[in-house]
Amino acid sequence: FSFHPVKSIAAGEGGMIVTHSESLYSSLLQLRNSGITKSDTDMTRNDGPWYYEMQQLGFNYRLSDIHAALGLSQLEKLDGFIDRRQHIATRYDEAFLSLPNITPLSPPSHSKSARHLYVLQCDFKSLGYTRTEVMDILRHKGIGTQVHYIPIYQHPYYRSHYGDISAQYPRANRYYDSALSIPMYPSMSDTEIDAVIAAIQGLISHD
Repeated sequence: FSFHPVKSIAAGEGGMIVTHSESLYSSLLQLRNSGITKSDTDMTRNDGPWYYEMQQLGFNYRLSDIHAALGLSQLEKLDGFIDRRQHIATRYDEAFLSLPNITPLSPPSHSKSARHLYVLQCDFKSLGYTRTEVMDILRHKGIGTQVHYIPIYQHPYYRSHYGDISAQYPRANRYYDSALSIPMYPSMSDTEIDAVIAAIQGLISHD
């Protein structure tokens, strides 16, 4: 069923599929989201709260006309967004660069990064916490974190095509094992930035 504006049910864009098949339904849920699942019953393993698996070669074609119009309006604000992200990244760098057991990832000096993410490389063993424990501690302080990204060769779809090739990518494995993304978005207030910094510093000192 189409929900295009000219149809009987107008939702701006998009559509709906109905089926009596449980297997087709499960497959469609993944295909609409790039073949990805976070369901414990579908995943082959679960590394922690950030974990998901790409199990099929799906698509990400969900942009509606309304969303496209919104995106065009945001382009006019892009420079301001990047400036704010750079400000936040500078505050983080100043706070974290001298701390033990964590290393902020920095963009190459010859580039201008939009600072979409702010990733810390953490020696979790030396910190005395697992990554899941760190994420839980920060979550209880109101700070959301994530892991960007799981190496693609670890996902079931690629393992089924190429086998277990993790040993060929030791640097990617080391990166993944220590990666943790902390909040980075233009509308962050200085108070929120301070709270994130204090929480990370508290983890280091076990306060």
